[in-house]
Amino acid sequence: MRHRSLLLLLVLALLLAVTPPAHAQPKDTLTVALVSHAPTLDPHMHFERVGILVNINMFDSLLHRNTKLEYEPSLATSWKPINDTTWEFKLRKGVKFHNGDPLTAEDVKFSIERVTEPGKEKKKSPQYGNIRAIKDVRIVDADTIQIVTDKPFPLLLERLVFFPIVPKKHVEKVGDDAFGTTAPVGTGPWKFVEWKRDQYIRLEAFDGHWRGKPAFKHLVIRAIPEVATQIAEMKTGGVDLIRNVSADLVPEMKSSAQTYVSSSPILRVHYLELDMRSAPFDKKLVRQAANYAIDKQAIIQKLMGGLGQQVATVVQPKAFGFDGEVKPYAYDPKKAKELLAQAGYAGGVDITAHSAFVEFRPVFEAVTQMLTEVGLRTNARMWDPGPAWNKFFQTEGKATNAAYGSWGNYSVFDADAVLHPLFHTEPGGWIGKHYTRVEGLDKLIDEARSTVDQPRRKRTYSQIQYLIREEAPAIFLFTQYDTLAINKRVEYAARGDEWLWLFDAKPKR
Repeated sequence: MRHRSLLLLLVLALLLAVTPPAHAQPKDTLTVALVSHAPTLDPHMHFERVGILVNINMFDSLLHRNTKLEYEPSLATSWKPINDTTWEFKLRKGVKFHNGDPLTAEDVKFSIERVTEPGKEKKKSPQYGNIRAIKDVRIVDADTIQIVTDKPFPLLLERLVFFPIVPKKHVEKVGDDAFGTTAPVGTGPWKFVEWKRDQYIRLEAFDGHWRGKPAFKHLVIRAIPEVATQIAEMKTGGVDLIRNVSADLVPEMKSSAQTYVSSSPILRVHYLELDMRSAPFDKKLVRQAANYAIDKQAIIQKLMGGLGQQVATVVQPKAFGFDGEVKPYAYDPKKAKELLAQAGYAGGVDITAHSAFVEFRPVFEAVTQMLTEVGLRTNARMWDPGPAWNKFFQTEGKATNAAYGSWGNYSVFDADAVLHPLFHTEPGGWIGKHYTRVEGLDKLIDEARSTVDQPRRKRTYSQIQYLIREEAPAIFLFTQYDTLAINKRVEYAARGDEWLWLFDAKPKR
């Protein structure tokens, strides 16, 4: 024990030697730690939360949400429906991109069409499924556009809250690759300076931003995958804000002289996606057994500090369409073993589960241990977040038999925003195209996103929730809070949409 204590003291001394103390942090610089960077800074060519949190501070969308989660104007000053399939938007005048080019209606049309336009397989956006209902963008005049959908599309405004607008001429000039790596240009509060992949992204306040200048001149987003290193950096002043502070670390961050904690319930839901294409999860009884095997309440209380809520499916209570009458799976390991035996696995079966969700490694390990205890003997493979994981899971879709993760709905408060990416099997989908094979589910998801009749949509979502609760294409776990640790020199609060909208961050006086 003495040797271990000496080693810990040595590690802390080294960290203090290489990291500036809190008082040395420049007053005009805000530094945020994320577990990784997205593979690109192009906001249309990835779907990763770590990338979205960077993009929203570099790019603007047509709509914005305030801290009360209400729509407010951004690049569009007003909007209205013309008919069931057409919305008209008035564009803000005088907006400049970071390179000085004026925002035009052509830029809005170009931004949408680079995601939806068919026949461009090499650069097809993984966000295509979010807005595939859009069939046309019409330029009415210099300040007016109309967005036309193939069917009534009730999610249009929700989807446009995070749909960054990019400059047509600039993208065509530099090319997609450069735009995503060395030459990203938006209209947001901060402009690009430098990206050292897997180290830091350096941004600088855009003096010409239409909202005015942000309070911090410099914004640095560091990639720090190790939780222990993030905590050490918070204590020594190397970073000002970290996310997903685990329950066991919250008291320490609250009692520190240098930090405070801000939390808010959010849409993010945790799950273990099950590969229905092959044994053993091609059998419904095995998938149901996996759900009965997990003591979700124990995990929420012991590992999440009570900052979570068990859910019956992946549809969260904060999302439109949630049906509270659908009941969660109880914790019943005896029933789990019985179902496994009925499925032909009385002696158990070996599976592999994958995760790159480093902040919630203890949860992943607890889930896999509980699965093992009922006979689903789980090899828990923990990946570092980054290119290898992206290629393995997101591109090749080979994370059999199961993959642990969470989904934040793109901060869209509608059931479609979790059902479509996780369970729809179309090629433009995300996980569902690799994993889910539930007869009739695609049709129901399409029906719910193709009518503006909200009572009808709610009935369809209820039907979907009963169906997926029965078919169990995933192990349904819980929603979480967004829990931030923040340096006391910075004034900021966690948001209910899980954004880090750092334009609101201010130096504490």
